Amino acid sequence: MIRYLPTILVMLTLLLCNTFLSAQTVFPFSSVHGSTKEPLDIHVKDENGQKSFLATHMPQGKIYLVNVWATWCGSCRSELRAVQKVYCDWADAYDVEFIAISIDTPTDHSKIFSLAEKMGWDFKILHDEYGYLVGELGVSRLPRMFLVDQQGHIVYEPTGHNATALKKLEKMMRRL
Repeated sequence: MIRYLPTILVMLTLLLCNTFLSAQTVFPFSSVHGSTKEPLDIHVKDENGQKSFLATHMPQGKIYLVNVWATWCGSCRSELRAVQKVYCDWADAYDVEFIAISIDTPTDHSKIFSLAEKMGWDFKILHDEYGYLVGELGVSRLPRMFLVDQQGHIVYEPTGHNATALKKLEKMMRRL
């Protein structure tokens, strides 16, 4: 038994690493909350303040480009403007839906949608007022974008919004 121990340890390590990596690629729709330590569905608010579960906005079978942003983040606004310029073309060509999820505080709810209207953004805007999605995605800087495939897996995390980065993102969408 002892002579098989190194092989068993390697197999267990590979299994755990594979499980961890697989878990990292699934877009999170639930979060472990409070003292119960049970996963609860992440809820978001729309422009009217209506709560719904994030999963209802992202049913499987479609490609999603999800942006995590905040109104106070200048880079976020710049990235959203850049995506707005190509969004309609991408929506038609790749059947992709763009969802911008703000992590502003609960008291800034109306500010989010006022800014979106002022900027002329015509993609879906949601508010994760308590930041549960940020925690589950491990977001430590803004903006962050995630390309989610038809099965709900994060397949690409673009960085930046210059012409080269947008072309690379489009290339990734084309593959889906």
